[in-house]
Amino acid sequence: MRAAIVTLFGALLSTAHAAGVTGTAFGFASGTTGGGSASAATPSSLAELKEWITDDVARVIMIDREWNFIGTEGTTSSQCCSSTSTTVCAGGTSKGQAWIQDTCDDGTWVSCTYDNAAKTPLSVGSNKSIVGVGSKGVLKGKGLRVMSGNSNVIIQNIHITDLNPQYVWGGDAITLDSTDKIWIDHNKISLIGRQMIVSGWGKAGHVTISNNEFDGVTTWSAGCNSKHYWTLLLLGAEDWYTFEGNWVHDVSGRAPHMGTDYDSSKIYFHAVNNYFQNIGGHAFDLDVNTWVLIEGNYFEEVDTPMTPGSLTSGANIYSTSTVDAASGCLASLGYICEWNRESGTGSWPDLTDKAVLTQFSSLKHYLVGHTGVANVPSNVTAHAGIGKL
Repeated sequence: MRAAIVTLFGALLSTAHAAGVTGTAFGFASGTTGGGSASAATPSSLAELKEWITDDVARVIMIDREWNFIGTEGTTSSQCCSSTSTTVCAGGTSKGQAWIQDTCDDGTWVSCTYDNAAKTPLSVGSNKSIVGVGSKGVLKGKGLRVMSGNSNVIIQNIHITDLNPQYVWGGDAITLDSTDKIWIDHNKISLIGRQMIVSGWGKAGHVTISNNEFDGVTTWSAGCNSKHYWTLLLLGAEDWYTFEGNWVHDVSGRAPHMGTDYDSSKIYFHAVNNYFQNIGGHAFDLDVNTWVLIEGNYFEEVDTPMTPGSLTSGANIYSTSTVDAASGCLASLGYICEWNRESGTGSWPDLTDKAVLTQFSSLKHYLVGHTGVANVPSNVTAHAGIGKL
């Protein structure tokens, strides 16, 4: 009996210890604590979940089930724009995406009905940790948005899915606008109407996006190829991103797109040890006002690892595919960069813009270490996504 009690007590202690965030924020999101030492708690209703996510109380919110928002805010029946470039798919199993918008200059109006909940993401308050339990944590039909100066948020081990995937502008999974200190870790994002992650015109601040699965498999595809186009759109005013250990697969564009000619915009992006797989379009699409360090990434069956326009846009890019380029990091960063590898993939440019190394030399305490690029596919698929903490 005593042994059984001891065993039960130990199990309860283990469960209590496991409740909450796993690990510590690193990279540019270093110092992000989310709900901190607040007691982990599990909401008992959809209304309580909404209240806890959006209020101004520091919280560790455990998601131990699928919370389904579809139908909770009604639907809208209207006219959507059917464009020949994104909607009309000739044959095959892929359907296009109509556009939820007010104008239709390049197409024709068609009847559509979309769910309202996905159009209005939950506005996350400051000092929140939103954490899935095992592989059970699902937000279905509604995304998350951190904005209006709210900050210090951890989103970990959650599957965000089913946001009007048949419609462009049907909903974004995670939105960052006028915020700071965000750690997005070990999540899965699938079946989204528009962007999986998007930043607005305000600052996204210091952000780490790590060990996530961006799953683009879809029936409704802007490119008519059963792959989601709208992956990551990063346009913030002053942003620092660590993008590490992510599995980006079966998408067709904006993976990621970043940069804008908005005068005050500055985006610093460190992409390391990510696995880009089965991309029927482009991965990196880089514009002006960006400083991008790309190392140790594995591109497998990617049509266009980097758009040609990235090379002439004014983006500042340091990527490595040769020994010389990798060694060029040593003087500024204190280590030899890892080279990027391609398999069954379009060509990868060797770009050595010293302006990137100059900028990152003062930020090198935020840079995360890399593993050998040959091990990236196995490492990433073993650890990225939900239920793999």
